[in-house]
Amino acid sequence: MTGETTAAPASNAFRLTDPRIGVLLAALLGTTALTAVLGITDTAAPLSYPSRFLVWNLFLAWIPLGFAFAFVGVRRRIWLVPLGVAWLAFLPNAPYLVTDLVHLRHGYELWRHVLQYGFAAWTGIVLGVVSMRLIHRRLTAEFGRAVGWAAMAVTVALCAVGVVIGRFQRWNSWDLVHRPEAVVAGTFDWVRNPFSHVESTGVGLAVAAFLALAYLTLWAYEAVAALPRRTPDIRPSP
Repeated sequence: MTGETTAAPASNAFRLTDPRIGVLLAALLGTTALTAVLGITDTAAPLSYPSRFLVWNLFLAWIPLGFAFAFVGVRRRIWLVPLGVAWLAFLPNAPYLVTDLVHLRHGYELWRHVLQYGFAAWTGIVLGVVSMRLIHRRLTAEFGRAVGWAAMAVTVALCAVGVVIGRFQRWNSWDLVHRPEAVVAGTFDWVRNPFSHVESTGVGLAVAAFLALAYLTLWAYEAVAALPRRTPDIRPSP
């Protein structure tokens, strides 16, 4: 009886050794590297603004993917709660990269910075939705479809809140450990009076919509990828 409640069922044994996962990680590492290379090759200010904070934000965006892989790979259910909480705490760092586009300025290096921010934003969104898909699959296998989708809806909402308090109140995931009371107080102040902060509320709604649509795109694409392959019906001529 104990084994049934603490160990993952056989259906949870996701194929983390699939070679396509290696390709996925390599591609994400490639776009991460492109973001850094565009800064290194900037003769005016290599790896300063904006490259330094973009690389740091990308590092933070990779952390939830690591927790998500651990979440789907762990055997005992007792580990799902701490891994899930850690994943959710760092997940807003992924869609947060989209809001870094606000730093774009006109200038001689505009195209370099457009590409930098574009690569970073794309990488952040993909890291976020892939980690969400991993968590969703494990939750669905363990607790059912309704719980899985409910968790994703709550995740999108909390992610949007995390992006807002990061962008406008300047908190980050580490502050949840060092100054949790200040983060909670600032968050509840905004949640209680969302219409008194029109810009931040609008950004939060836009981020929530974008993240939800990006996730639904990935989820729906799985059906396209799973379509059966049909061989051409070649009949001999009479």
